[in-house]
Amino acid sequence: MSRTSKALRTSYAIVLAGLAACTDGTTAPTPIDPITTAIDARAVGQQDSYSDRDDEGEVDVLSNLQVRRRTGKTIAEWGALWWKWAFDNPQVLGDVDGTFSALGDVGGPVFFAQGSVGDPVRANVTVPGGQYILLPVATFIWTFFDPCADLACARRIVNHNFIDGITAVSVTVDGERVENMQAHLVRVDDGNPPFTVDAGPIGPDGYGGILPAVQGGYWLMLAPLRSGTHRVSMSATVPNLDGATGELLGGSTQLDARLRLKARGGSHD
Repeated sequence: MSRTSKALRTSYAIVLAGLAACTDGTTAPTPIDPITTAIDARAVGQQDSYSDRDDEGEVDVLSNLQVRRRTGKTIAEWGALWWKWAFDNPQVLGDVDGTFSALGDVGGPVFFAQGSVGDPVRANVTVPGGQYILLPVATFIWTFFDPCADLACARRIVNHNFIDGITAVSVTVDGERVENMQAHLVRVDDGNPPFTVDAGPIGPDGYGGILPAVQGGYWLMLAPLRSGTHRVSMSATVPNLDGATGELLGGSTQLDARLRLKARGGSHD
């Protein structure tokens, strides 16, 4: 898919990606790099939604508070970094078999996993030992572009049109269902402000360049894997949105991603 057009506006188990930029004279919010954004105040007082477990072979799903404490960033900040990475590597958005899964090793403490863009994903993924794993269960991005080039409009598209329309969201890790998925929901708010993405060369319609964006949806973070093979299944039903306007089209898309994760060298915990 081309980064010079709005073709990244596709649905994802990861993504229903809505792209847009500031071209109509509307004053855009100041872009904030996710690395320097403030800690989500809600996470500071939040109880752990999924307790740590030390049994051999089990995989820990971190609460938002645990994500911040262990990785130094909130789950919303990691989601923004995931989208910046996806814009730089758009081939991962349509990867259904893990061909490009190695790109998820970005050299930091967190490995970026892939999801579905509507087609079922069945992928074998090798993860470096010691890295946390970010799972994009059902998430959407909007880059500021006419006819929606301001924060209030973009927030409505992500929070109302997309997130409020998600149903049947489910994640299992090694056969065990993750409970209380609402605890892993990220909305566009003060704790999840705009960031910037590289939308590629500016096209004839004016779209492209470095653009402010917002994102939200369901994100999970797994603790570093113990040695062996682990299976993750993610599914959700998401509303169909118009990629050019962000408005509801009617109907929905079923997202289905199944990842077979293998740690290279095992975890260091």
